[in-house]
Amino acid sequence: MVGRCVYIRGVADVPGDPLSGLPDPVRQLLAKPPVTEKKLLELRAEWPALSPGRAQMADALRLFVITWDPLELLAPRPVVFATVNTDPLEFAVYLPCWSLAEVAAEQGKTMAAVLGAVAGAAVMTGAANRDSVISGRYPDLARRGRVPDLVGDPAAGSALGQAGIRGVSPRWEDIGLGAITDIVQHALGPVDLDRSPVELTAAGSRPGCPACAGQRFNFPAELAEARDGMCPAHRAEAEAVITHRLVRAEASNPDGWGALGDASRRLEQPHLPNGLATKLADAPEAMYVISEPEALAVRARLVVEAASWFPGRAKDLAIALGEEPEPADLLPQWLMNLVLDLGRAGLGTEAVMMGEALGRVDPEQRATFDADVAVALAEAGLAEEARARAAENLARWPDDYWIRVHAGDALAALGDREGAEGHFSAAVDMADEADDFTGRSDATKRLMGLRRSSAQDTPSQPMVRRHQRKARSRAQRKR
Repeated sequence: MVGRCVYIRGVADVPGDPLSGLPDPVRQLLAKPPVTEKKLLELRAEWPALSPGRAQMADALRLFVITWDPLELLAPRPVVFATVNTDPLEFAVYLPCWSLAEVAAEQGKTMAAVLGAVAGAAVMTGAANRDSVISGRYPDLARRGRVPDLVGDPAAGSALGQAGIRGVSPRWEDIGLGAITDIVQHALGPVDLDRSPVELTAAGSRPGCPACAGQRFNFPAELAEARDGMCPAHRAEAEAVITHRLVRAEASNPDGWGALGDASRRLEQPHLPNGLATKLADAPEAMYVISEPEALAVRARLVVEAASWFPGRAKDLAIALGEEPEPADLLPQWLMNLVLDLGRAGLGTEAVMMGEALGRVDPEQRATFDADVAVALAEAGLAEEARARAAENLARWPDDYWIRVHAGDALAALGDREGAEGHFSAAVDMADEADDFTGRSDATKRLMGLRRSSAQDTPSQPMVRRHQRKARSRAQRKR
């Protein structure tokens, strides 16, 4: 999907044309970036009449706009990332497409001006720290705070004047291991991964073996793919080379190596567009604390935006939020409980919005979310809306156990003990008919708690279900 883009939202506040100053091919590519794919676009920034030192850095500059941040789950993330590579000298600058749009909107500048300032900052900073750059020590020194971040001062980059921006890539291209390595290096330091081509030297002459034919292999992907088609001698040598290089890389920087491997695995997995994963990265931990209503409301809006990209694709949304692919058959527990959390915070409108969004993502669980919405509305003090939603749910799913139980929870939250007791009793009967011992126990506990509170003349506290994704299968939760 190419048409949906943060630019449409972000650049509307920029006076005039936010894409002005860019060549037509670049304008067209930046107007509709493929935000659901992991792509990059290489650009070139140029200035006239630079000093020799700055000209050397400008020649080494490589400027990329990206649609995916490989370290998106490592919140918080900077607006732009840059690192230095040597042999040959290279300044690699990466600017996420959503950051480009947001910075342009916030500062009232064109995208060309933002790109030029970021690129200029790398040139100015690199020239001022030339010895560290040329020696190859800059990435490690920057991570330890011994030298400034290459793109930490865009205002200084503006001192070079407006850069001319032109395209290098004729189209959006796939993000690969090189870009991931650069971005990991910026955040976690260099990883000593030798990616030089491999030429195997073992003796062999078996027909069909690519190594026997004298072929060289790019590392790591090409060598790994060709290994199974090699003769025994070359296969053994290939395995030894792969093991040696990977072990050395991990030993050089365990944290960086882990991040590199994780990002590489997620290359083929779905992701949240426009930096949403970073904005939601702390959501799993937040479920264990009582969040302020304002924070919950912001989280709800972000989740609704994220869910809009995954209609009918609950597993893909779970993976994009950071879940491992194997157990991602259900949405994360924090997300399943968010409707109820919003209700407790008094955010009934947001709870309705959230329930509808999640129902579109996982239609099989629509009854679950609608049942939660009824309770959330009641706990938010919206009595009329809660009663109407409970009645609507019962009409739509008259035989759903949790619809009936949560109708009772909603009425209990509103102080209607008689109405709640009727629903809990009906739920007990439904569980008996289905030989559902767990369901009968849940409904009976609610009924007994309601009667105790009535006898003591104290307000009823509904036993609202918390979704436990490990404890219940999809079928059990659906009832």
